[in-house]
Amino acid sequence: MLLSITTTYYPATDLGYLLHKHPDRCQSFPLSFGQAHVFYPEANEQRCTVTLLLDVDLVKLVCGCGTNLEQYVSDRPLLL
Repeated sequence: MLLSITTTYYPATDLGYLLHKHPDRCQSFPLSFGQAHVFYPEANEQRCTVTLLLDVDLVKLVCGCGTNLEQYVSDRPLLL
Protein backbone atom coordinates (compact mmCIF):
# COMPACT_ATOMS: atom_id res chain seq x y z
CA MET A 1 0.00 0.00 0.00
CA LEU A 2 1.32 3.44 -0.88
CA LEU A 3 0.20 6.72 0.69
CA SER A 4 1.57 10.11 -0.39
CA ILE A 5 0.95 13.52 1.18
CA THR A 6 2.05 16.75 -0.52
CA THR A 7 2.02 20.31 0.76
CA THR A 8 2.84 23.63 -0.87
CA TYR A 9 2.43 25.70 2.29
CA TYR A 10 5.62 27.77 2.79
CA PRO A 11 8.00 26.46 4.14
CA ALA A 12 6.90 23.07 2.87
CA THR A 13 9.70 21.19 4.63
CA ASP A 14 7.92 21.83 7.93
CA LEU A 15 5.95 18.71 7.03
CA GLY A 16 8.97 16.77 8.31
CA TYR A 17 8.65 18.45 11.73
CA LEU A 18 4.96 17.61 11.84
CA LEU A 19 5.62 13.93 11.12
CA HIS A 20 8.86 13.76 13.19
CA LYS A 21 10.74 12.37 10.14
CA HIS A 22 13.80 13.98 8.55
CA PRO A 23 13.32 14.68 4.80
CA ASP A 24 16.91 13.65 3.93
CA ARG A 25 16.62 10.12 5.31
CA CYS A 26 14.65 7.03 4.34
CA GLN A 27 13.35 5.26 7.43
CA SER A 28 12.02 1.72 7.90
CA PHE A 29 10.09 0.28 10.80
CA PRO A 30 9.21 -3.37 11.55
CA LEU A 31 5.54 -4.00 12.20
CA SER A 32 3.70 -7.10 13.37
CA PHE A 33 2.36 -7.64 9.83
CA GLY A 34 5.32 -6.53 7.71
CA GLN A 35 7.49 -3.45 7.20
CA ALA A 36 6.78 0.30 6.90
CA HIS A 37 9.01 2.64 4.89
CA VAL A 38 8.84 6.47 5.07
CA PHE A 39 10.64 8.59 2.49
CA TYR A 40 10.47 11.99 0.82
CA PRO A 41 10.60 11.86 -3.00
CA GLU A 42 10.44 15.68 -3.12
CA ALA A 43 11.49 18.08 -0.35
CA ASN A 44 12.19 21.77 -0.89
CA GLU A 45 10.87 25.06 0.48
CA GLN A 46 8.06 25.34 -2.11
CA ARG A 47 6.81 21.74 -2.26
CA CYS A 48 7.25 18.70 -0.02
CA THR A 49 5.95 15.16 -0.52
CA VAL A 50 6.15 12.38 2.06
CA THR A 51 5.37 8.78 1.12
CA LEU A 52 4.49 5.84 3.34
CA LEU A 53 5.02 2.40 1.81
CA LEU A 54 3.56 -0.56 3.69
CA ASP A 55 5.08 -3.90 2.76
CA VAL A 56 2.41 -6.27 4.09
CA ASP A 57 3.32 -9.93 4.71
CA LEU A 58 -0.02 -11.73 4.32
CA VAL A 59 1.07 -14.79 6.31
CA LYS A 60 2.03 -12.59 9.28
CA LEU A 61 -1.22 -10.69 8.90
CA VAL A 62 -3.33 -13.86 9.04
CA CYS A 63 -1.60 -15.89 11.72
CA GLY A 64 0.15 -13.12 13.63
CA CYS A 65 3.48 -14.93 13.81
CA GLY A 66 4.97 -15.26 10.33
CA THR A 67 6.90 -18.48 10.97
CA ASN A 68 4.24 -20.99 12.02
CA LEU A 69 2.83 -22.43 8.79
CA GLU A 70 1.28 -25.62 10.23
CA GLN A 71 -2.23 -24.26 9.80
CA TYR A 72 -1.64 -24.06 6.03
CA VAL A 73 -0.10 -27.54 5.62
CA SER A 74 -2.32 -30.62 5.45
CA ASP A 75 -1.00 -34.17 5.72
CA ARG A 76 -4.29 -35.64 4.49
CA PRO A 77 -4.35 -37.15 1.01
CA LEU A 78 -6.20 -35.29 -1.70
CA LEU A 79 -9.23 -37.26 -2.89
CA LEU A 80 -10.44 -36.50 -6.39
